[in-house]
Amino acid sequence: MSGTLSYTAFHLNLAFSSVEEEDHSLIVERCYWPLLRLAQDGYPIGIEATSYTLQAVERCDARWISTLRQLIADGKVELIASGHVQMIAPLVPPEVTEWNLKLGLEDYERMLGVRPTVALINEQAYSPGILPLYKAAGFKAIMMDWAEPASHHPEWGRKKYHIPQRLIGSGDCVLPVIWSDAISFQKFQRYAHGEIDAEEYFEFLSLQIENGVKALPVYTSDAEVFDYRPGRFTSEAATAGAGVEAERIRLLFQALTSSGAVKLALPSAALALLDDAEEPIRLECAAAPVPVKKQRKYNVLRWAVTGRDDLGLNTYCWRQFDMLQSSGEKSPDKWRNLCNIWASDFRTHITEKRWKSLAYSLEPVCVPVQHLGNTSGVLPHSVSQTRDNRFLSLESADSHLVLNLYRGMAIHSFGFGRAEPYVAGAPAPNGLIGTMAHGFYEDIAFGADFYSGHLVAEPLNAHKVTDLQRCDPAVAWDEAARAVVIYAEVSTSMGRVQKELRFWPHDARLEVTYKGLSEKPMPGPKRLAHVTLNPRSFDRKKLYFESHNGGRAPERHSLWQRGTVPVDHGKPVSRLVSATTGLGMTGGTLEIGDDKHAVRLEMKRTDAAGAGLIQCEAVGESFFARAAITLRETDETAARSDEGLRDRIGTPFLRYCIQLIAQG
Repeated sequence: MSGTLSYTAFHLNLAFSSVEEEDHSLIVERCYWPLLRLAQDGYPIGIEATSYTLQAVERCDARWISTLRQLIADGKVELIASGHVQMIAPLVPPEVTEWNLKLGLEDYERMLGVRPTVALINEQAYSPGILPLYKAAGFKAIMMDWAEPASHHPEWGRKKYHIPQRLIGSGDCVLPVIWSDAISFQKFQRYAHGEIDAEEYFEFLSLQIENGVKALPVYTSDAEVFDYRPGRFTSEAATAGAGVEAERIRLLFQALTSSGAVKLALPSAALALLDDAEEPIRLECAAAPVPVKKQRKYNVLRWAVTGRDDLGLNTYCWRQFDMLQSSGEKSPDKWRNLCNIWASDFRTHITEKRWKSLAYSLEPVCVPVQHLGNTSGVLPHSVSQTRDNRFLSLESADSHLVLNLYRGMAIHSFGFGRAEPYVAGAPAPNGLIGTMAHGFYEDIAFGADFYSGHLVAEPLNAHKVTDLQRCDPAVAWDEAARAVVIYAEVSTSMGRVQKELRFWPHDARLEVTYKGLSEKPMPGPKRLAHVTLNPRSFDRKKLYFESHNGGRAPERHSLWQRGTVPVDHGKPVSRLVSATTGLGMTGGTLEIGDDKHAVRLEMKRTDAAGAGLIQCEAVGESFFARAAITLRETDETAARSDEGLRDRIGTPFLRYCIQLIAQG
């Protein structure tokens, strides 16, 4: 074969967040038919689409579907799978991903007579836990973005991009990956839009070939951006007129073919270049546990806790899933409906019309009312209580909990056994988590109080909101639960918030519940459940964190590799995007610790589907490490924050648990 093997995978999506249904016919005519005409003229074309999109196309133009079916049968088009809908697998239960893939494959076979063997990871949001789900569904390879994962793996070098690689996921599952590439497809878009000329585009391609690329992804992105604009951004290039961009693409394909520099082929042809002698690679790392396409503003939190009300909608989906799963529901229609609601496009630039249509379509759920602070009882002899103006200490032979009453019952020390005395505002030496007070670290960059068990919200263009205010809690014993109940109302700049702690002293377990906070719309980051590790209680060379990200097994990341691994998931990307990445917490837990002890954060998905954050940095010969849960972040999709679904889907419960674990 002469020339560098080159391929396309045009992404078709009529569920596009910013596209109204009445535009479907126009999109099919302007964006989708030109692709089939290219294939009819002998140019191999890859097409990736959800079965939802194919069904929508069939409703407005059945001839397009029959033509696609024939082109696939003739080997002129390769169908790349997506699933029934475009869904962020690292944020949903594995059972839902399985249903999404199963329904999609059945629809493909029924409509097009083919079961694709290559799948593009939806929104290029990948985690090692989802790889076994794709393999079990029968896929022989996946397609995933190169640029963002590669930026976190400098050890790869550029050669990993030259040909498809083998990925290793959870349980040592291995599947080949065919690369898509954000830089390449953005160059193609700029050429098609007339922003760069053919000469500049060919210079870019020539550079790739000169660098040794043997399988080149010419285009692996949206089809709806040619001769049409989805209308997400004001910066979108203006169209030059119907058919102009399709003609530019045709001329480009003609030039590519006649140049002999590249050989256009179907995407799966690139798999022939696989080198089985190469060690499998991992896309994920501690700093980016869920790699996503393009720039870092497109991180997984985009579909978890931004949008108009991602937290509320995702929590609703988890409640619906729980009902289907617990009842043993087998009806494909029920699962198809849940997949529809969990589609990614409801969580980004959704139009007002479609948002209201979604709200109308959802079945209202009955959510029980929370009652806080009603328990009364005397603490048993096995649990002691000590209180001064500043601290409330609760201790048993098994564990201790020291709360700072000057700081909204923030955790000063929580650990196994009775609290050991310590001075200078530090937690007890045997406290696993607590407050690292001002002066604990000598480095001035860490010259602040780092609390645990508190809330921090940052409304846009307003002062920070915390629950770190003085309070006077009531303390009682819940005999039925065998737990200490500590209840207080805490003043904040957004009003009074009820805060209840339940402490199981014999199980080293703490539950924290807020009431009166989730009902308050608050555009801007909202994070809680901070647990700050006491560095004197952990071995920094053995530190790790783990959580589920859409798979059946938790994914573990070491925080030591010849030194402390720098991680800061909650670090802003820009003034607009408030966090870099996060963890799906699809198992409801986030664990951080070493080989001796661990701290596990738990938040039931049916309470509130928050996302996990990890921060870890070296501080001299010590370290700073903490975990937290985010309920809200900001990006360009969150500009129109609207919790208008709440009257139908219920309000999330702001409740989480901290469990101390003795390893081994």
